Amino acid sequence: MLLRRGFLAAAAIGLLSVGCATQSPRPTVEITRARTLIQQAEKAGAQQYAAVELDQARDKLRLADAAANDGKHEEARARANEASADAELAMARKNSGEAKKSALEVQEGTDTLRRESERNQAQTPTPSPSPN
Repeated sequence: MLLRRGFLAAAAIGLLSVGCATQSPRPTVEITRARTLIQQAEKAGAQQYAAVELDQARDKLRLADAAANDGKHEEARARANEASADAELAMARKNSGEAKKSALEVQEGTDTLRRESERNQAQTPTPSPSPN
């Protein structure tokens, strides 16, 4: 009887261990999202303003793919999420770079207009006061 209880307890522990050891599902959604964000950043020209972040995103996506293929789904999910964050940062830096470039162009245009206005004012003769 005691042996039977011991066997049942061992079997229950074994079943619980197997249940706890089941893997999480493959992070297909996270990897696909990261891949899509990287492609969007590349197409938008983020390489010009955020080459480092874009390269980091690509590297982390490769790590996510490798981890998923090795069955390390939690690690793959984490790397895929990091790749997504890096791709989003690359896009933000690209947008910021373009905004700064546009602001600089507007400022240069404003400066040119001001110089032209000052030059025109300097060339326009001022009427002399009429004698009384």
